[in-house]
Amino acid sequence: MSEDNKRVDITASFLAPKTALNEQEKTPDPLQQRREVLYTYSDTVNNFKLFFQLMLASGFCRDRLLTHDNNDLSTVAGLNNFQTESLVFNTRFQAQPFAIVMCQSSDEVVMTSQLDTRYNLPIRVRAGGHDHEGESSGNNVILIDVSGIKDIAYCEKTNIVTLGTGYRFYELTPILAQKDRMIAHGTCATVGLAGFIQGGGWGPWTRKHGMCCEDLVGATVVLGNGDLVEVSETENSELLWALRGGGGMSWGIVTQLRLKTFKLPAEIHRFELEWNQPQPQETDSEYNIPLPEQQYPTIELLKAWEAVIKSTQSRDLVGTNLKINALARKPVADEVLRLHHHSVMFGYWQGSEKALREFIDLWFSKVMPSKDNIRITAAGGRNSDDKYDHNLMGQWARNAIAQVSRYAGAGRGNTSLLEGTAFKPDYDAPAPHKITSKLVKKDGLSDAGYRQLLISLTSNLLKPENEHLGLFSYVTLGAITGQYYQKHPQGMSAIGVAFPYQQCLYTIQYQTWWNESIKNKIEFQDSDVFVDSNRAMDWISEARNIEIAGAGGAFISFKDASIATHVYFGDNYERLVGIKSKFSKDRFNHLRTRKTII
Repeated sequence: MSEDNKRVDITASFLAPKTALNEQEKTPDPLQQRREVLYTYSDTVNNFKLFFQLMLASGFCRDRLLTHDNNDLSTVAGLNNFQTESLVFNTRFQAQPFAIVMCQSSDEVVMTSQLDTRYNLPIRVRAGGHDHEGESSGNNVILIDVSGIKDIAYCEKTNIVTLGTGYRFYELTPILAQKDRMIAHGTCATVGLAGFIQGGGWGPWTRKHGMCCEDLVGATVVLGNGDLVEVSETENSELLWALRGGGGMSWGIVTQLRLKTFKLPAEIHRFELEWNQPQPQETDSEYNIPLPEQQYPTIELLKAWEAVIKSTQSRDLVGTNLKINALARKPVADEVLRLHHHSVMFGYWQGSEKALREFIDLWFSKVMPSKDNIRITAAGGRNSDDKYDHNLMGQWARNAIAQVSRYAGAGRGNTSLLEGTAFKPDYDAPAPHKITSKLVKKDGLSDAGYRQLLISLTSNLLKPENEHLGLFSYVTLGAITGQYYQKHPQGMSAIGVAFPYQQCLYTIQYQTWWNESIKNKIEFQDSDVFVDSNRAMDWISEARNIEIAGAGGAFISFKDASIATHVYFGDNYERLVGIKSKFSKDRFNHLRTRKTII
């Protein structure tokens, strides 16, 4: 008997009425059950083969339809194109799709989606690939990659840019700057626009111009059944509302975006203020690791930064965040207000360097950094010879091992942990990491909340030597409140946005990154931080679970799969569920990952 006939017989036996079964027949057969699972999987594999054949027969370019068996050599010695294109940003997650479909137009996405639906194959969608939980790829799926869709047009009359969703910030911002225009981009240069906007879109322009989702005025979307629809405030407006911060993938595959732009200021400066910098002469007794200088207690720095972002008199500070490194020690409640965490304030300033220095003197007179710890960089602008480009985004809020190179010689037993030339800054390179988040509500933290936040940033799960080995654990506080939301608490769009936390003061983003050598990042074996990375991820989980009075919610762009989906969308969750049910036309529920609207 052929295998096909065997399969039919087994299936029929499962579907037949069960009458007069003896005791032996009532007992499940584990081998038979396992074979049934494998037969079901074989159907999926066969459907994929049919999908692949029909894609080629329909004229899709063979070189852009990548599989384990259909690939060419890449520019990386020893790897083929399928292997190189499988990489996603968080290298903790590396999946093996059935195929990676490198689309270059909306029509190609439509064709792929329709054939995928025909053969009922699960999908993932990728533009920048920066999903922190790796949900922009998956095992045994059709990965629809839209990074090749890069048409662009700018309307001088409306100041609206229309662009394909393949663009990343480092590619788009120089193009817009040539026209003295900009969008409210993010801080990570390699992020794709579609996922960024659907997550809300926080960045260095948020205080001045709001979340980037506020400026989305239209989009082209491929629905779950392969239909191509246009979305605007007058056409499919509920879908537009959902695309503005309602999370990626739930609504369809976005192939084109239409965004309002704003005029670049005449002059822009990027700056950093640093406190409690580790000092080689103050070291941990066991590991000989530099300890933070006891310049100002962290609570004083935090409150000074909060006062700035809440003020209506700091409008030229267009965006800012405060990075506070976690302290490797057991927290003691009575001591947390006296602790000194290494901290850096990052900011974008519209105006002259002279005005910026006056601003710093005014707002930080009580916690003034030393002269060497105030760094100001000209960042371009309409009247500047300096170029506004992607270099301004690198290292805005992500530690790299190069940033501790000045402490070479401060390792175990006075042996350098970083002898020789330091690694170059990562500049948003793919790396393993773990992230989670909360947001501070509009009324701010209570006294208890400040203590709880500082306790969450102090943990004996971390080790003093971690960051000098390339494992960084810290929090970034990203300002939301500012001129835009102080003047327009609900935003400026008539239909609003799905992002639910417009009135919050700032985000709290807990992070731990393995920023060692590239070799150690990828291998996940016996590197210097191999064991400690698990403890650092445990710190992330414990920090998230600490109740902070005055904070709550979570930010979908800083995705943590352990957080319940509804928490990311707050009061808008039920409306989003209704919109997906009504508009997505997704009968196979393909527009779904762990944290999509369900």
